[in-house]
Amino acid sequence: MVPASVDDRAEAPEAPVATARDQKSPTNQQPTKKEWGFEWADHPSLYVGKNTRIDFRARVQADVRDSEASIGDTSGFDVARKRVGVEGRVAGIIDFQIERELDGSDPWRDVYVDYRQFAYAEVQAGKFKLPFSLDETTSSTNLDFVYRSRAATQLAPGRDHGAMVHGRVLKGKLHYELGLFDHDGKNARTNNPDRVFGGTTVAGRVTMQPFRRQKTAVRDLQFGVAFTHSDVPTGYSSLRGRTALDASFFPSDVWVQGQRRRVGLEVRWRPGSFSVKSEYIRVTTERLGQSVEDMDLSPVLATGWYVSGTWAITGEAKADGLDHPRHPILRGGYGAIELAMRVEGLAFGSTASNDLPSASPRADVIRGNSDRVSTFGVNWRLRDRRTYRCGISHA
Repeated sequence: MVPASVDDRAEAPEAPVATARDQKSPTNQQPTKKEWGFEWADHPSLYVGKNTRIDFRARVQADVRDSEASIGDTSGFDVARKRVGVEGRVAGIIDFQIERELDGSDPWRDVYVDYRQFAYAEVQAGKFKLPFSLDETTSSTNLDFVYRSRAATQLAPGRDHGAMVHGRVLKGKLHYELGLFDHDGKNARTNNPDRVFGGTTVAGRVTMQPFRRQKTAVRDLQFGVAFTHSDVPTGYSSLRGRTALDASFFPSDVWVQGQRRRVGLEVRWRPGSFSVKSEYIRVTTERLGQSVEDMDLSPVLATGWYVSGTWAITGEAKADGLDHPRHPILRGGYGAIELAMRVEGLAFGSTASNDLPSASPRADVIRGNSDRVSTFGVNWRLRDRRTYRCGISHA
C-alpha cells in the first residue's frame, strides 16, 4: 500500500503533555492582549476585548491510495477530510470548539466547551474524544503517518457525548482526565444494528512527565495509562478486525454480554530531532450466560500495539511539532523533511486457551486471527502549517 496525504491547517504546536483536549484544540494559547479587531495570520481571528478570541478554521486532507491487494479498499484519490470550524476563548477562562465535516453520515466532530479557570480542575462537556490512547487523541494534523495505528482506530473509543474533569498537578508533571460518556465511542460502533456496543462509559487517563522541570534529554519523556469501563448488551460484538485497506480478518461473530474493559499503556520520548512512541491496548468483553447451557464463556479478547520512530533529518526539534521549518521552501530553503517507521500488530481471540479453538459463536475458546503491519514514511513540511506525507505499508 502506498498512501500519500496533504494536510493544510493552521494549528498551534503540540502541548508539552499529549492529552485529548490539548492535541485537538489550539485554544491552549495564552489570551491575547489585543482588545478589538480582526487579524489574519495563519487563520482569520476576531478579537473582542482583552480576553476573548474567536478563530475560524478549515481543514482539507486528500489521500492517494494504491495496493496490490485484490480485496478491501480500491485504489484512487480520496478527499478524506473537508472540515470547517470555529473555536476560541471567552473571558479568558472558557474554551470552545465547533467542528463539522462538509459531508458524511456523522458530520459533527468536536462540539464542546471547556471551563479552564483553575489549572488543577477544569471541566469539559459536549462531544469530543474519550481520554484514551496517545495516537487516537493526537490531532490528525500532528500525526507522524497518513493513518493512525490499527490499535487506535479499532480499539480506542473515539468520540462520544459526555463530560470530563481534567487538570494538571505536581507542578505540571502529572495530567489527569476522568469522564462519563453516553457510550464507548464512535470507533466501537458500526452501521449494522445487529452489532452491540458499550452503554454508559467511564473513561480515565493519567500522563506523567517526571523530568519536565529538568533541562536534560529526558525532559520530554512521558508515560501514560488509561482505562474505560462499560456494559454491553446481548448480541454480536461491534469490535472487529479490519486491515489498513478495510478488509475483514476477524468478523467477531460471537455472542457477548457483560462488561467491556479497556486498558492502555503508552510512552513517548522526543529528544531533539528524534521521537519514539509506543502503545499497548487490551480490550475484554464478557460473555455471561452465552454458552449452549446458558453458562458463562471466557471473554472476547482484543489486543493491539505499535512502536514508531521518526527522525527530522533537516534538524528541527520534534517536540516543537515541526511547524516552523528552519529553511522554508518559499525563502530559498527546502522545508522540513522527516523519516518515519512504525511496526504494529492487532489480534483477536478469547482469554481461554485450554481447549481446541472453534468458529462456533458460542465456543469457549475462539478461533482468533491477527494482523501485523510495517509502515515506512516520509513527511515533508514545505512551510509553516503545510505538510505532505507519503508512506509504504507491508502487512
